[in-house]
Parts: sequence; structure tokens; C-alpha cells
Amino acid sequence: MNVGLILAGGVDPNFRMDIPKQFVIVENRPVIVYTMQVFQNHPKIDMILVSCLSGWQEMVRAYARQFNISKLTEIVVGGADAQESTRNGVARLREICRPDDIVVVHDAIRPLVTDDLITDSIRSCQEKGMGVAAVRSMDTIMLTKDGVASRDTISRYDFRRIQTPQSYRLNYLWEMHEKAKEKGIQYCVDNNSVMARLGETVYFSKGSDFNIKINTVEDVEMFKALYHMKKQRKKQKEVLL
Repeated sequence: MNVGLILAGGVDPNFRMDIPKQFVIVENRPVIVYTMQVFQNHPKIDMILVSCLSGWQEMVRAYARQFNISKLTEIVVGGADAQESTRNGVARLREICRPDDIVVVHDAIRPLVTDDLITDSIRSCQEKGMGVAAVRSMDTIMLTKDGVASRDTISRYDFRRIQTPQSYRLNYLWEMHEKAKEKGIQYCVDNNSVMARLGETVYFSKGSDFNIKINTVEDVEMFKALYHMKKQRKKQKEVLL
């Protein structure tokens, strides 16, 4: 079984809107619904669990009913960061899933994830034990300690920007989180960071520059523009058919 674990537990104090990013309404739908719908419609996803911001669980259930997200079967309370939110979700999945089931971890605030990215993440996990979405950087990368100046350039060909989805076997993902807890590893922004700090080899799957993460109000506008472009392309294809 393949389970979509959607992380929706965070609150960003720098986000200049009245509600959390994952619940911002765009064209009569909250961002998290766009994300859940992709997992709902993916033929290889059997179940969805949302690790949710405390106090918003019933809202997520209501959205699932309104938008026919029938694969949503579990909601747990998220944590202070992605590491804790993942751990809470995985703890629940251990009670209802098999150890070798694949968990596809994805940020609720990446609503433009595609079937192709999810499929490739699962494929990589089946073949290599994990599939972490990654993309090359087209920009020059420089290392800086003060954010003001630098003398060190990193080759962009040796550099990858990490995204979600990130797929792992359930038993392996839990084992890594247990090891992280034992070693005092905390506050990781994603599971890839947990694995890296534990000295694990990370295997990449397909990412996309369109797979944006909504962190700012400007990102919301970018999402709107990309979503409209995607809809327009779909209409053009339907006309051609």
C-alpha cells in the first residue's frame, strides 16, 4: 500500500495573512485541498493521512467531505516543525499499515505537485529505498556566513534543491526518526535533512521548478498564475483532441 502523508502542521509568523498558508483560499478552494486532490486522483495512492495544525482537524474533515477526498482516512495533530509532524503521522501509520508500505511525505503548501512527481518518487523508493524530489539549480550558488558577503562559490552542477514528495518504507522512516530522537537531532525542515544528519545516503527522484512551496504572499500570487496557466494548457489539449 502507498500512503500519502500530507504535512499541514505549521504556522509561519512571517506569512502576512490572517490564516495559515495551507488554508489560504484560492478560487474558492484552500491550498491544502489542491494538494489533497492530486493525491486523491493518483491511481497509486491508496490512503491519505494529514498531519494537521492543532484546532484545524475538523476543518480538514469538512473540506474532505466538500471536495470528495474519500482517501483521507486519518488526521493527526502535527508538531512544531516538519520533523515532528512527520513523526506524529508515522506513529499513527505504524498502527494501521504494514512495515513495508510506502509513505509518500508531501508538504500541504506544495499544491502544484503532479502525478509524475509522485509516481517517480514511489518508483525510486521501490528500487532504491527512498525517492526524494530534487531539482538542479540554474543559478550560481555562493556560501555566506553573514548574508552580506562571500568568497566561496559552489558549483551548481554539484548542488540540488530538495522538495517533496519524499517516499520511504514505513519501517525505515520510523527507524530513522527513532535514531534521530536518540541522538538529539531536532528541528529538521524535512525528512531528507534527518537522513543526512544520520549519515544516510539520500536517493533523488524527479522534482520540478513548478512544484513551488508557498512561503510568502507573493508565492500565493505565483501559485494563482501557474494554476491558471496549467488550466489553460489543459483546455488547449482538450480542444485538440
